[in-house]
Amino acid sequence: MSNITSCPEPQTLVSSVLTPILIVELIFGLPGNVFALWILFFRSPWKACNVYLFCMVISDLLLFTGLPFRIDYLFRGEDWIFGESFCRLILYIISVNHSASMAFMSILAVDRFLKILHPHHRLCRMSARQAIMLVSMVWTSVLLFRLPPALNLVLTPQKNSSKLICHSFFSWTWPSVQMKIYDSVQLVEVLLAFALVLFCFVRVFSHVHSRQVAHRRLTRAVRLLLFLVIMFVLCFLPRVTFGIFLQVFSCSELLMVCFHASLALTYMNSALDPVIYCHINAWYRDTLKGTSNSLGLTKFMMSSKTNKKR
Repeated sequence: MSNITSCPEPQTLVSSVLTPILIVELIFGLPGNVFALWILFFRSPWKACNVYLFCMVISDLLLFTGLPFRIDYLFRGEDWIFGESFCRLILYIISVNHSASMAFMSILAVDRFLKILHPHHRLCRMSARQAIMLVSMVWTSVLLFRLPPALNLVLTPQKNSSKLICHSFFSWTWPSVQMKIYDSVQLVEVLLAFALVLFCFVRVFSHVHSRQVAHRRLTRAVRLLLFLVIMFVLCFLPRVTFGIFLQVFSCSELLMVCFHASLALTYMNSALDPVIYCHINAWYRDTLKGTSNSLGLTKFMMSSKTNKKR
């Protein structure tokens, strides 16, 4: 424990601000992802794109499995009562969601890019079995990549208190060379994924903008890619940015508050993912439309894809 850099803990501010935010993310994000899981299992055809969406749903549900324990931790004034092993497991699950979400968002961006600009590319004709092989390799890489902090993190007592700290920022303040290398790889991971998504958006946007008449499918692809770019800027970049600041600068209270706020933004990615499902999966979109129409709130038109299956 003595090898961990000591950082001041603004418990009152962090707990009072983050607890309601995480509760809202859980309330809004969990139903949308459970609904997506049902749609993908029982309504949608099993094809490559839906395999990617299914993996995003699993990643999000992993996060929502661990989020109640983080909420309980903050609600108690940052006191972890579930033991060291469970602290490692929960932080590992949350960090896996971080990498898996970026990976599958990048795959979806490339998938949209190829289908719009290179529709005859062989990757556009990838079967569900080939997609499963691809995502299996991604999951294996993510699970192995996120192991180091889980193996190093430990519970630490708060100063002048019997409370135990279970914080993911330890990975950024661990002084060992191995952890500094790992943190640098995390930064590269985010920047490469963001650059890939941004590239796909710029190319697709330029292609659609150059056409005098934009098909609804093209417009939806542009909106999706723009949303992915916004999610990277909002949810993923702040965490590694403030994590690097924790390495370079001293652990001030302001930096700690900013880092905790960036963690809340990271969790938000799973609450926003249903927007992605609406853009990509016609069955998800039309089920929501049908529900709204049946309540008399709207008169949405159904997708031709789902109408053909009825």
